[in-house]
Amino acid sequence: MNQSVRCLLFVAVSFLSLLGEGMAVFALTLEAADQFGSWGVTALFLAGLLPPIFVATLVGRWVDGSALWRVWIINLCLHVVIFAVMAMAASMMLCLILMPVASICAVINGSVIFKIMPSLRGGFSVARASSFLVVATSLSGIIAPAVASWIFARSGLGTVLWCGAVGFGLLSLVAVALRWRLRETVQDSDQVRQDSSHVPAGRRPVLTRNPWMRVLLVPVAAIVLFTSAEGVSGVFYLRDITADDTGYALLLGAWSLGAVLGSLLGGTSWFDAHGSKPVLLGGGLVGAAILVEGLWPNATALLLVFLIGGLGNGLHNTGVRAAIYEFIPSARHGIAWAQLRMLINAMVALGYLLGTPGLLVESAQAIIVVSGAGTLLAVVVPLARVENFGRRTRQSATELN
Repeated sequence: MNQSVRCLLFVAVSFLSLLGEGMAVFALTLEAADQFGSWGVTALFLAGLLPPIFVATLVGRWVDGSALWRVWIINLCLHVVIFAVMAMAASMMLCLILMPVASICAVINGSVIFKIMPSLRGGFSVARASSFLVVATSLSGIIAPAVASWIFARSGLGTVLWCGAVGFGLLSLVAVALRWRLRETVQDSDQVRQDSSHVPAGRRPVLTRNPWMRVLLVPVAAIVLFTSAEGVSGVFYLRDITADDTGYALLLGAWSLGAVLGSLLGGTSWFDAHGSKPVLLGGGLVGAAILVEGLWPNATALLLVFLIGGLGNGLHNTGVRAAIYEFIPSARHGIAWAQLRMLINAMVALGYLLGTPGLLVESAQAIIVVSGAGTLLAVVVPLARVENFGRRTRQSATELN
C-alpha cells in the first residue's frame, strides 16, 4: 500500500474513533441532563476535564518511555472496554465513575497519535499530515452531536455508547495492522527509552523550555480560555439575536466549516515555512471574530464573521501542532502533548466559569466583548516578542557567518 494512502486511511479511521467518542460524550450529556439536571452535566464535564490535569505529566512520560505501539494498542482496547461496560450497565452513575478513566485514555490516545504521526505521514509534510487530523477533529465536532442526538432519541444511550466502542475497536485493529506492516521501522521500547534519556528531564514543564513555545503558550491559553467563555455566554446571547435554535445552529456550523478550511490552509507549505505565524494569525482572527460578535448583534452578518473566526481557529490549531513538532525534541513529544492537554483542560474549566452570565459579569454580551478584546491583546503582545526574538536570532546567525 502506498505510504500516503496509508496515512489517509489512518486519518479516516481516527476520524471514526473521534466521531464515536464525540457521540458518546454528547449522548452522556443528554442523559445526565435528563436524570440529574444541570448538576449532572457539570459533574460529567468536570469528570472529563479535571483528571487529565493531574496525571498529564505522568501519562506523557509513560508514552515517551514505553513501547509506543504497545501502549497505544492496550489503551485503545481499554477504551473499547470502558464504552462497552457503560453500554451494558445502562447506569448513568457508573458512567460518571468511569468518565475520568475514559478521559485519561483519551489523553494517552492523543499523545501517542501525535508522537506517531511523523512516522505515518508518507509523502506528506508533517504539517500537512497533522492538518488532516485537525480536519478530522473538526468534522467529528460537526457531525457527532447531530448523529448522537438522532440515535439517542430513537434507541437510547446504550446504542450511542456501542458506536463509540466500535469506533475505537476499528482504530485498535488498524493500529495492530500498522504495527505489523511497520515492524521493521518502528522503535522498540529499549530504543525509545534510550532516545528519551538523551533529553534532560528537568523540573520545568517540557512546553516552557523552548523560548518560542513560552511566547506561543500565552495566546494558546488565552484563545482556549476566551473561546470557552464565549461558548457558554454565546448560548444565551446568540440564541437571543437569532430568535430560534436553527439560526444558532447555523452560526455554530459556519464556525466549524471555517475550522475545517483553516486546518487545510494551515497545512500548506507557506504556513509550514513560517513557524509560529499560523498560531498568532489564527488567534488574531478568532479574537477579531469574537469581538465583532459582541459589538454587532446581526445574525446574518455573523455567518461570515463566524466563518472567518472558525478559519482562524483551524489555522491556530494546526499551527500549535506544527510548533510542538518544530520546537520540542521528538523524544519528548508524548509529554509535550499531554501537558498541552493539561493546559487546555484547565483553561476550558476556567472559561466555563468566567463565561457563565451572572457569576462575575451579568451581561452575556459584555462577556463576549471582553473575550474578543482579551484574545486580541493576548495575540498582539506575543507577536511583538516573536518579531524581536526572530530579529535577534537572525542577527546572531549573521554574526556567526
